[in-house]
Amino acid sequence: MSQQRGAALIIVLFIVALAATLAAQMAADLMVQVQRAQNIQTHQQAKWYSYGAEELVKKVLLESKKDEPEKVHLDQPWALSEVPYPVDHGTLSGEVSDLQACLNLNALRAPKKQGSSSTDTNPAHKALLSLLTNIEDLPLDESEEALADSVYDWLDEDSITFRSGAEEDEYMSRTTPYLSANNLFASESELRVIKGFNPLVMEKIKPYVCVIPGNTELKVNVNTVIADQALLLSALLDGLSESGAQAVISARPEKGFDSVEDFFIEARNQGAKVDKTSEELFTVDSNYFKLRAKALFDERRFSMTSIIQINQGQATILARKFGGVQ
Repeated sequence: MSQQRGAALIIVLFIVALAATLAAQMAADLMVQVQRAQNIQTHQQAKWYSYGAEELVKKVLLESKKDEPEKVHLDQPWALSEVPYPVDHGTLSGEVSDLQACLNLNALRAPKKQGSSSTDTNPAHKALLSLLTNIEDLPLDESEEALADSVYDWLDEDSITFRSGAEEDEYMSRTTPYLSANNLFASESELRVIKGFNPLVMEKIKPYVCVIPGNTELKVNVNTVIADQALLLSALLDGLSESGAQAVISARPEKGFDSVEDFFIEARNQGAKVDKTSEELFTVDSNYFKLRAKALFDERRFSMTSIIQINQGQATILARKFGGVQ
């Protein structure tokens, strides 16, 4: 009987230990689920804060357009420096940039003018080549011509290699093969998969290029180009050096040029040669903007990049990217 009582006690102790183990595991799993739900809720709140920043920027852009319908410049409210704004349990900040203060890479797909030869391209291609040629200490694996031609090939509709560019045969022969897009860019980050664009080249050219989704127009706003981007103006205007472009930007009024003609007057004073083709490349107005919004909520960070179009009194979101920096 004593032996049976001892065995029964052992069984009871085993059951108690098993129940305690299961209870501890269930409690741990519950804590994980609670933390996961809290993380999702925190992430969602930070995301909604970013959406709030987007709506605020849309309103500010529309107000700026309403106040000054003929031009966009850096003295307007949308162009203020990034300042953290306090919100419940966190902060919200954003930075808006003009997508017409850079070289729209999609413009390399713009059709050639009638009467152009087979070797002619378009002003955007020529400007990109000029940028690649004149950026200092550019760490190249390929020639400047090869890089510019490869971007042109990536965007054009055919699979025929243009001059020193690269098409499907180049990319399909790689360790991880892929096809060329033969279509418009969705983001300037796509340059990473084009022949010759290593990370260092990407970093150097980043201040001068951008992508306007679904748009092949090249119209640079001379009122929002900053001194660090002066090389862009010299790439678009023959005879205008980088230092001359910087002088033009320095001579720009605080509220920007009232017209493109005012800009050309300053540019000619610095040696620029203005013709009908170059006249079509510049404007004092902008319709496309990029917002980089950052939200901090309960120590959780969330970032979002939005492309905004302003057209006929309406603000439209053309694209969004969550996370990372673009």
